[in-house]
Amino acid sequence: CTACHTPRNALGAEQVGKSFLSGAMVKDWEAPALTALSKAPVPWTEDDFFSYLQSGFSPNHGSASGPMSTVVQQLSTVPQEDLRAISHYLASYQSATHDPKAAPALATAVVAQASQSAPALTGTAQRMFTMACGACHHDGQGPKLLGVNVPLALNTNLHSARPDNVIRVILEGVRDPASKDIGFMPAFGEYLQTQEIAELVRYMRARYAPDQPAWGNLEGQIDALRKAAAQP
Repeated sequence: CTACHTPRNALGAEQVGKSFLSGAMVKDWEAPALTALSKAPVPWTEDDFFSYLQSGFSPNHGSASGPMSTVVQQLSTVPQEDLRAISHYLASYQSATHDPKAAPALATAVVAQASQSAPALTGTAQRMFTMACGACHHDGQGPKLLGVNVPLALNTNLHSARPDNVIRVILEGVRDPASKDIGFMPAFGEYLQTQEIAELVRYMRARYAPDQPAWGNLEGQIDALRKAAAQP
């Protein structure tokens, strides 16, 4: 975990202290913090970590994407007791004030808060989201057309200080999911222009992370990540 989720100093060594597992950038993907510094709207529990490492999916957080999908695939050969030990260790870095039993109720409250912001966000971006994303990414117990569905209000990437992971998933889709039950997501990079993706990302941030500030310079970041995604 530390190889990706711990930042490094100028000499390439992993930083320690408060920086340990505090998040880093790997191949233009954000490996988010695994400690209490996590931007996840619902704190991670041991069961969340175990489910995510085992299948690439957690009901309170969503699905693995990018390089993490490959990691989960490789972990499929690891004994479950080892995955449980890793999960127990990672859970020890969460806030001591968080009660794991409160996670389901907190997840429900987060989704409800995001739903309250929806009526004020109608427009072109909202219609674009409905047509391109809404059939699979919806709140509640609707159809699961391409695999599992977790309300986007619970997605750590939409609450992050960086839009990189959100942009890359839209550009590249999820073509090689961590496990078969997750399903795939088509890539939209060839079908949506930079401005359209920027409008879509702004809408998703405002809709699903209403307590977070808007991301800036999305067009520039989208163009940069298009180039990064095109490199072998």
